[in-house]
Formats: sequence, structure tokens, C-alpha cells
Amino acid sequence: MTVVAILASCRSATTDQASLEACRIPGVERAVKCGVVRVPENPDAPSGRAIDVRYALVPAIARNKQPDPIFVFAGGPGQAATRVARQIMPVLAELNARRDIVFIDQRGTGRSNPLECDVDEGSLASTLEPAQQIARLSPCLKALSADLRQYATWIAVRDFEAVRVQLGADKINLWGGSYGTRDALEYMRQYPDRVRTAILDGVAPPDMTLPISFALDADAALKSLSEICARDQRCRNRYPGFEQRISALLKRAESGIDIRVPHPLTGVVESLRLDRKMLASLLRVPLYVPQLASVLPFALAEASQGDFTALVALSAAVSGGASENFAVGMHFAVICAEDVPRIDTAAIAQSDTTRFSSAFAELYKEACQLVPSRAVPQEFYSVPKSTVPVLIFSGGLDPATPPRHGDSVAQRLGNAKHIVAPNLGHGISAQGCAPALVSRFVREGSFERVDGECLARIPAPNFFVAIDPTVAPKTKQP
Repeated sequence: MTVVAILASCRSATTDQASLEACRIPGVERAVKCGVVRVPENPDAPSGRAIDVRYALVPAIARNKQPDPIFVFAGGPGQAATRVARQIMPVLAELNARRDIVFIDQRGTGRSNPLECDVDEGSLASTLEPAQQIARLSPCLKALSADLRQYATWIAVRDFEAVRVQLGADKINLWGGSYGTRDALEYMRQYPDRVRTAILDGVAPPDMTLPISFALDADAALKSLSEICARDQRCRNRYPGFEQRISALLKRAESGIDIRVPHPLTGVVESLRLDRKMLASLLRVPLYVPQLASVLPFALAEASQGDFTALVALSAAVSGGASENFAVGMHFAVICAEDVPRIDTAAIAQSDTTRFSSAFAELYKEACQLVPSRAVPQEFYSVPKSTVPVLIFSGGLDPATPPRHGDSVAQRLGNAKHIVAPNLGHGISAQGCAPALVSRFVREGSFERVDGECLARIPAPNFFVAIDPTVAPKTKQP
């Protein structure tokens, strides 16, 4: 029987490594092999519709390779692991000498029955206005060839296990970034005996309730940025009243702010009306990257004078073109099943204590009215004790997965080490000495000799301070 015939006749992963074929993935120059597992879309209906979950394997360089590959889980939710391989491979390059690296496109992303919806038509309005995005989301979701109820994390990790079985690995190492840490935690919960080590970069625990935490954590990140500006003489003198400026702009946005700005990518000048939700998004997105956040004091000062060009450009620098590499349908399938049902009156009240109020929660609740979901097992929201050594990274300035989430998960896991890089943002593994820490941890299977002090020494980016045209330049004395 041929491999194709075997795949066609099975609903579970029963193929062997002979089914791997040479392939290419963007940004990876090494030889790559691609494979596929055919799995039931609905795990409760094994004889029903099947979907293909595809993955790419970067083989170890050495012939005497280690038996435990590294599985990479991407963020989002909505990113495909194969599309972020170019960013992750440099982190794992040293380990790739003796270990295979496996990038799995989680069901609903990449080439694994993608649930993609292009809600961005290219204009600023289509990027920023929630009403326009939701209007385009509805017909797209209806047209998708998928049962959206079957794309939650607790179901997806069964596909990861199917890949492990297909590859014949007894144990694996996990690397998860952002939402990918939720994947990793759920895999550890369901298959604790199959994990050798785990690296969690920017922890998104299953019980964090994303839309609410967006407001809480972004508010804290803005406050931290304000405090850093206040300690910096140049920023403090050039942009006084940073906090008050934020509050004043958000207050104005409640009744709408009419703006005209050039599109950051096309240069075409567009007009739109900013409401509080749109402004909240513009403020939050640059916080992911401290180098961009360091321009926020300038951008806010400009916006206070009516020029929103810099603020819009900062947001576009982080999120521009995101829908092209982001499975929007899968994103909502996950969040609408796992997070939004947990938003209650108390959560809204907590969110309302922040400058972002309940803007993010309201947006997701509206979108999730379009998305069918199934009940999530209650145990999914737990983080059980584990004997598996876990290395956790957090950025002190991260607006999405800050250290408080890493602390919580480390305490519950037990056998974990949490390293905080105080002046970094979202995503630590690729920065400074972090790749060396990752390599030592996986190589030794222990964090006993992993010292994160080198990350603590990375300074905060210098603030962008524009020249004040009202101040005459100093001249050199003859």
C-alpha cells in the first residue's frame, strides 16, 4: 500500500518518517523536510471529516543527533509556526546542530486548513475601525470550510501529539512564544510524560482572559513608560505631562476626533474619525517593541496638537500587513471559546479601572457573536504541578504577557525558573544573551546553570526627542 493510500484510509497519524519530503520555508536556508498528519477535525467524531495538519522539520546537522527534537509553537493565536521560522531559527541554531527543529502549523493556520479572513482592505479605516472589520469578518467566517468549534487549544495539542508519534520521538522539548506558551502548557497538561524541557517566552496562561488582560497589562506598560520618561531628563523636559496627555486624548476620543493623516505604507492622505477603541489600539500596539514605544512621548505630543501622523505610523510599524500572516478566523475561534465566555461583570469592572476601559472586551464580545464555539473542559484552565524543567522569559515592558503572568505560572508549575528582562518588551528569546541561555537549558536539561543577569543589563532604549524649534541652537564659543 502506498503512503498516499495509507493517509487516505486513516484518521489518525500512523505514517512514518519516510513520508517526509524535501521542501522550503521562508527565511530558512537550511534543508527542510515537510510532513503531514491527517486527523479528525472533530475528535469526538473520528470517522467524520478529516483535516491535514502540516509541519516542517529542520534536520539536525550532526549524524549522531539527540533523540528529542524541539517543537515550536507560534503566537497569536493565528500565527503559523512555519511563517515565524525565520525569527526562531537563529534562537535555536546552536541546538539545531544535534537536534531536529519542528515547526507545526497549528490547525487553522498556515497550510493546516487555514481559517484566514482578510479584514484589512488596505485603508486606514479598514485597519482601525472595528465596525468595518466585523462587517467583513461575518461573510468570511460563513464561507470557511471548517467547523469553528474544533479549533480550540485543547483540541489542537492532540495534533501536536500526532506529529510526535509520527516522528517516533519518545520525548520532545517545547518552545512556545506568547499564545504558543498556552499551547505548551496544555500539551504538558495532557502529555506530561512526553516533555523533556519547556521554554515559555511571554506567558499567556489559559486563565488570563485575554481581552481583559489587554487593558490591564497595556495600562501598566504605559505607566511604566511614563515613569521611565520622568526619570529621563531629556524626555521629562521635552515632553512633560505624559500621563495627562494620554488621559486628555482618550477623553477627547469619547466624542470622536476627526483626523487627516497619510497612510504609512501608501502615503495617501485619508480622513477618519477616531473613537476611544481606535485610539486605545493605537496607543497599545507600539508598546510591544520598546524601541517604538520610546517614540510615543513625541507622537502623543504631536497628536495633542492635532497631528496623528506619528502615532498612526508607530502602530503600522508593528501591525502593518498582519492579516496577511495571521489567520483571523482561527484567532477568533480560539479566543471566543476560551477567553470571552469568562468575561463577566466583575471582569468588566476591573477593566474599566484602566485608561483603556472595556474597549477590547467590547470589541471581542461583539465579534464573538459571529463565532460558534463549544464548551472548554474546566481542567484546561488549570496549570498543574510538573516535574518537567521549565524556563520562563518575560519582558518588564511587555503590554501583553508581562512578568505577573510568568510569576503565576512559575509558582504553579513548581519546577520552573522565571527570568525577567526589565527593559525589554514582547518576546525575549532572540535578544541579547537569551539564545545562549536557551541553548544551555535545553542541552543540559536543567536551569541550574542558567543565569539571566545578562538580560537584566540590557538598557532601555533612548527616547526620541525632537528638536524644539522654539529654542535657539547653542553656538560654540570662539
